Amino acid sequence: MKQSDPLQLVNEGTLKPPGPVGRLVRMSLGFACFYALYVLVLHIQNIIQTPVYVLPKIALLVFAAIIIINYVVNIGFGKSWGRWPSYLSIAAALLLAVMAWLAFGTADHPLFGAALWAWLVYFFAHLGVSFILSAIIATPGCEMRAIPSLVRKDIRACRCRTSLSRVIHHKNRRVGEQEIGTPREIMSLFQFARPIRLVVRIACVLDVALDRNK
Repeated sequence: MKQSDPLQLVNEGTLKPPGPVGRLVRMSLGFACFYALYVLVLHIQNIIQTPVYVLPKIALLVFAAIIIINYVVNIGFGKSWGRWPSYLSIAAALLLAVMAWLAFGTADHPLFGAALWAWLVYFFAHLGVSFILSAIIATPGCEMRAIPSLVRKDIRACRCRTSLSRVIHHKNRRVGEQEIGTPREIMSLFQFARPIRLVVRIACVLDVALDRNK
């Protein structure tokens, strides 16, 4: 599903739930998001007090959030807002930076920093909780439908067409009473360890970089 495509939700039972490999991938990505969240909370003072100085050090986290937040908001809240979440996030950041510069003579001010920190915390918290919950309850389709299915009892699912979904929603083969993935599908899990390592690596680099500012 492209970010500009209208959101299409399907009825319960249309999509199959993920198998054990897919649930493991979701759980791993959820913990990676929580680690990034932990780093943000640990360095809250540096990010809020000197956002412009810190921004280059967290550029990868910000860039990832800008790209993925469309899926998080649209699918998570069941809206067809296209790329507007990204556009509004960028516009709000620029507006706050300009306001801080006009009022205080610099954009490197807590007015901008607090908003940036809160936005990143929301993104990784929403995404991380969705990954963990969807792994626990085996949410069919996109993991962002896990919270609506529990909170609002909205059990409609959304087709997830990213490459990651090929592992998360791999076809299962029945052997007796047990469901197992094919060896080829299980081995493909290692291919998708890359994004997990990337998120953790970004968070570790951020942790080290911010520690140097203390």
